[in-house]
Amino acid sequence: MRGRVGFGIANVLVALLVAVGVFRLLPARWWPIDGGAILLVALYGASGVALLAGKPVARRLTRIAAGTGLALGLVVFAAIVITAFWLRGVYSQTGTTGAIVFGLVALLVLPYLVVLPAAELLWVGRSRE
Repeated sequence: MRGRVGFGIANVLVALLVAVGVFRLLPARWWPIDGGAILLVALYGASGVALLAGKPVARRLTRIAAGTGLALGLVVFAAIVITAFWLRGVYSQTGTTGAIVFGLVALLVLPYLVVLPAAELLWVGRSRE
């Protein structure tokens, strides 16, 4: 019960964070980012509401949302880290500041788009047994 409510609240919050982060804080629109954000917001929002309401479809939605979130999160995290190293390598001392900023963004993305989905996948797999 606590896991269901906790993950339900977490999923709704992640949906809100992704929506605000992408559609309010990013200065430019780019369809791969916007498309991934729309997908994550829809899946995490639906999963969170289903978990909080105790719907039978909640496990399946959570598995789909967490799997998609983990896949996209790993891609985003890797892209941010690779970009940080590229900035540092190409622009030397000037790129260090950009690399630090990208590193901080990567650390902000890690818990919500990598650790949380992995924990949810473990929880959904374990709770079925």
